[in-house]
Amino acid sequence: MNKGEKVLNVYLAGNPNCGKSSIFNILTGLKQKTSNVPGTTIEIRSSTIISESGKAVRLYDLPGIYSINPVSKDEQIACEPFLNPDHKKFPDHVIIVADASNLKRNLLLFTQIVDLGIPVSLVLNMADIAEKKGIVIDIERLEKELGVIIIKTSVRNNEGIEKLKSLVFKEGFKSHFKSYEPPSLKQFISDTDIDLSKYNDYQALQLAYRNTEIVGAKAHRKIFEEQRAMEVMVRYKAIDKLISKTIRIKDHSKLFSEKLDKYLTHKIGGYLIFLIILTVIFQSVFKIAEYPMGLIEDMFNYLGNYFSEIIPDGIFQSLVVNGVLAGFSGVITFIPQIIILFFILAILEDSGYMARVSFIFDKIMRKFGMNGKSVLPIISGAACAIPAIMSTRTIENKRDRLITILITPFISCSARLPVYVMMISIIPIDYKILGIFNHKGFLLMAMYLLGVVTSLIAAVVLSKIIKNNERSGFIMEMPNYQLPRAKNIFTTCYIKAKSFVWEAGKIIFLISMILWYLTSFGPTEKIKKIEQNIAEKVLNGEITHEDASHLLLSEKQKYSYAGYFGRTIEPLIKPLGFDWRIGISLITSFIAREVFVGSMATIYGAAEDDYINIREKLQSEINPESQKPFFSVAVCLSIMIFYSLAMQCASTLAVVYKETKHWKWPVIQFVLMSITAWLASFVAYNIFSKI
Repeated sequence: MNKGEKVLNVYLAGNPNCGKSSIFNILTGLKQKTSNVPGTTIEIRSSTIISESGKAVRLYDLPGIYSINPVSKDEQIACEPFLNPDHKKFPDHVIIVADASNLKRNLLLFTQIVDLGIPVSLVLNMADIAEKKGIVIDIERLEKELGVIIIKTSVRNNEGIEKLKSLVFKEGFKSHFKSYEPPSLKQFISDTDIDLSKYNDYQALQLAYRNTEIVGAKAHRKIFEEQRAMEVMVRYKAIDKLISKTIRIKDHSKLFSEKLDKYLTHKIGGYLIFLIILTVIFQSVFKIAEYPMGLIEDMFNYLGNYFSEIIPDGIFQSLVVNGVLAGFSGVITFIPQIIILFFILAILEDSGYMARVSFIFDKIMRKFGMNGKSVLPIISGAACAIPAIMSTRTIENKRDRLITILITPFISCSARLPVYVMMISIIPIDYKILGIFNHKGFLLMAMYLLGVVTSLIAAVVLSKIIKNNERSGFIMEMPNYQLPRAKNIFTTCYIKAKSFVWEAGKIIFLISMILWYLTSFGPTEKIKKIEQNIAEKVLNGEITHEDASHLLLSEKQKYSYAGYFGRTIEPLIKPLGFDWRIGISLITSFIAREVFVGSMATIYGAAEDDYINIREKLQSEINPESQKPFFSVAVCLSIMIFYSLAMQCASTLAVVYKETKHWKWPVIQFVLMSITAWLASFVAYNIFSKI
């Protein structure tokens, strides 16, 4: 880049699912996952790229939009640079990416940006799909009609990639194609300080749409709004004429996607297929991951016993074995399940199936008082509530958006998965359903379904309480089915595993270290008194030296700093089947749900001389009152249900505040979810403890 040379602002714009984000990744070299579900690209991504000659451009990837008339926060973010000529990032060139197989719909956005007077070029992506549909586009004629550069690409087949890379550094053209004549604003304008002289007619019209002070009487505004609705119809008429000159369609059989949709989007069969797929997913999480999980546990068993032998008894041995190793085991042990779950989900998403799931659930969502667009964040909530809540920006109806934000944390996210896996794996039962399916997979699916059902019930209640003064709609773009891209799949799995290890893992490990200290130390005078009492019992022959060692560790933990805190909250959680040790883990896991596993490993490991893996320790734990296994079916289910329904994530509360701009909603959300979780766990524990 030459010193002092201006860096040009170049934008990629287009409808959802046109392949725009894939093109951005190719041009910038960024390793970022793309999605077939509209609304997942919320923030504007950007990257500076430099040509071989040293020319630099700042390339922006906008969220997918259908027009420049913003009706949601997502579209407002995307349209802002276009609608304000004084914007510091006003585009020098807009590359409009269009789906070549559905050009009529995609050209609406093109004509609007052209009328804003912005230099443009056109990329006809998905050329391979258009060819399969028998669509033949006369590129030369289309270029002549529009007066801009047009290139044909297929990202999946690497067609037109080199031309695409050079297009970024070329100047765009101001198209001479006219599809719409903006009305005169003179009859609508009232007294205003806004200077409209520096805008062209269409820019001024868009400015008036966004500034009510420009337009005078209410009667004028009504006419003005009607004009906005007519604009789309006028543009499509012009686009139809253009297409008739430049596109012809050969006779062709139905695409594979169209044939498959007969079954996958069937009003009955679609739901059954989805449930079957869910069953396969959750069965796979346990069955396939069983072997690598066992290897990891064996490794930690070996390391724990090895360090117990080579390090002398004392505080340092306890730190290494019950602190460091216990903390690491709480992170590493559950990576296989996380990778397998997201491997399958990534395949479903990249193939185009997840968009169909959103489509078939649209009618159901409306019955529960929500916008059909609420399906998107609810589905993505199975990965993480934070991006799911942010994706509600695509919902233009304020009430529907608020309800979706409030109920999304009920959906079981990936952070709850380690909790479910640990509890299900230690439940003292083992049988197969229909002689084939392991009950563990069904229990895991039940936890996810519990979150979904609870969220829908909550949505109905909230829809009765929160008033709605707006109409809402749902637009779902159905991408063609395609073979999942191996690079996308493995990148997704890598990112999820890395995120768990390096982000959640750091928190888990830190909490484990803090817990080790809190469970290993307590008030000095109290600890000394315990040591004296046990020493006297040994001298009096009441207990052996071996029993004294175990009793000392147990009593030290009970009267440690963590023990005092846990016993303080125990009366509140005892009706759920929890003891003070579980209580400590509940509190610490509020930082991140995954911390629960590491906390349990540290707390229960602190009372052992030798390393023992967390599952074996919990399975061998005895209830001092009943002398039966403490982690019974009732206790394990109670823990899982509590985690399924409780707001156990501070980061999610922070995002809710960010999106609602008020602390009222996250506070209400936390209180109501906590009450719901407590009541549900209480009922489950008392029912199953009697069976």
